[in-house]
Amino acid sequence: MIKAIAMDMDGTLLNSNDEIMPQTKQTLIALEKQGVRLVLSSGRSYRRLMKYAKELEMDRYGGYLVEVNGIALYDVKQDQRKRLASFSLSECKDLFAYFKNKGMEVIGNMDDGLLCYMTEEIYEYKKHYRKEHKIPKDFPWTAGAFSVLSDMREGYPHQRYIQDESEIDVIFNKICVTHFDSQRVAAIMEQAKHDFKDSYWLGLTTKRWLEVMPKGVTKASGLSAFCEASGITFDEILAFGDGENDIAMLDACGKAIAMENALDSVKKHADFVTATNNDEGIAKGIAYFREEFICD
Repeated sequence: MIKAIAMDMDGTLLNSNDEIMPQTKQTLIALEKQGVRLVLSSGRSYRRLMKYAKELEMDRYGGYLVEVNGIALYDVKQDQRKRLASFSLSECKDLFAYFKNKGMEVIGNMDDGLLCYMTEEIYEYKKHYRKEHKIPKDFPWTAGAFSVLSDMREGYPHQRYIQDESEIDVIFNKICVTHFDSQRVAAIMEQAKHDFKDSYWLGLTTKRWLEVMPKGVTKASGLSAFCEASGITFDEILAFGDGENDIAMLDACGKAIAMENALDSVKKHADFVTATNNDEGIAKGIAYFREEFICD
């Protein structure tokens, strides 16, 4: 029986406009009323998850957030946050330097801010992109998983550009690596996996967005803390995802659904492939397993 649903956010629960689709929202709240727990399991921090948790009434029905790919667990109803893992400061500096020296855009994520670096090549590309698309002057230069420019000021109000790893004085939750050329991102990931061996987790969330986490930190490890807190087992969880940071979660849970828009490397880990995030994929995936749900 399914007692909880764990969902990735970008490319999964959220459509391309960062919205929860109407049928999906209605379906999820109806299941909460029947006793099913919701878990938002994301690369985002709680600051960028909370408005969606409240939209789904998770503060009322006892939902949880697995933040930043498993760095922390947040009990929405009790308003309690437990940090589960962390990089060291030296690891942050070493990783930042490694990817900087490979000519990549590097973004270190904190709870409420970003430390960023980009090469002159990337800067010139973005300058042309901004002009071509008539992007306002005050729009941030920072990339996102789905675009070369992304406004994340609401969740990360403190954003700063640095030129050298010696300027790093905070510990990152995760490190994101990107480039406008997706083939370069893929090549760098393979090189980094070889160079670092098993020292860190590395994976693509989109074709041009690489994320780096401390060793052993995954959405599955974050869900393990949820299971301990809730008494729900992995076998009783239905998981949805689209990126490589969802694979450990999909493998661990009793039922696994990949979105139609998921990376091919992710789909092979799913029991079922549902519609896209722009076509009520979660609602349709839930309908596929509708006989499996508890009903208190």
